[in-house]
Amino acid sequence: MEIVTREGQLKKGDKITIVGKSTSDDQNTTVKDVIEVDGNEEIIINKRQNKYFITHMLLSGDSWAKQVQIKKAH
Repeated sequence: MEIVTREGQLKKGDKITIVGKSTSDDQNTTVKDVIEVDGNEEIIINKRQNKYFITHMLLSGDSWAKQVQIKKAH
């Protein structure tokens, strides 16, 4: 597994494991989309429920996600 350490690492279709700051946020999922909003890379994991994380917030420790591991790159 590869740990996300920078923007641009994740692509649509990548299989990832998210380790949340709360264990209730831990999950295995697939990246649904990668978009840019106001200069920030957002990783969409569930479009209907509007679930996502912002990569720079993940890296700075300000995200609900503590760590993201790439299980299988698309």
